[in-house]
Amino acid sequence: MAAETLEAKVARLEKMVQRSQDVQEIQNVMSRHSFLDAQGKNREQVAEIFSTKPDVQCIFHNTTIYKGLDTIIHYYCDNWEKNMRPRMLQQARALFPEIANTKENELVGFMKMHTACTPFIVVAGDGQTAKGTWESPGFVTAPGEGKFMAMWMWERFAVDFIKENGKWKIWHFCAMIQMSTPYDKNWVESALERREMKMDPKAEKEPSVPVVINNAYDPRKLCGPCTPTFPKQPVPYETFSETFSYGQ
Repeated sequence: MAAETLEAKVARLEKMVQRSQDVQEIQNVMSRHSFLDAQGKNREQVAEIFSTKPDVQCIFHNTTIYKGLDTIIHYYCDNWEKNMRPRMLQQARALFPEIANTKENELVGFMKMHTACTPFIVVAGDGQTAKGTWESPGFVTAPGEGKFMAMWMWERFAVDFIKENGKWKIWHFCAMIQMSTPYDKNWVESALERREMKMDPKAEKEPSVPVVINNAYDPRKLCGPCTPTFPKQPVPYETFSETFSYGQ
């Protein structure tokens, strides 16, 4: 077996360094998602870390797929700013009338955290795309009808990334609820009481592409990674055409 040439060794080491840098940058993108999401900065998040490719996609809460940047912006940004934030403020003011009715107060009482833990990231051999999965323990706190809601919400993320102008961007994003429950109730009880959840029943129009890729916890059913349809973790691949997609 011929000895490795100096040029080949340098090329191999450069590729290893680039791969390590790519993995760190991808983890930073997901951490940035968690940070901006916790602040309710949906529009900033889409502008900063989402792909502009025509087939960019998001699947939220196991129920709906949003295809294309315009659709994502409509539901994730416009609806959040025009409908959900003002409604939360009015619900908060119904409980605490001393809260001023100003735009700056729309997120009074709102607090959430969706962490990005246990990263499992695979970068394509050609360095142009990548895939990753994360577990995401977290919580959501927000005003509701007649009271504030304090919920544990544990999710899993499965994400395709693409490099655009030298920057890693979210291409296909799946946020899959594993369990959600009020802080004072166990998730088995909540699962037995759960009703179908929609992103926002008062939205201007219903999303057009329903999807179920993962059932949240239910003691009567297979759920999460135990189900055949649950997205698998990435495996090594050379180019995206050789692997599966976390989009649909």
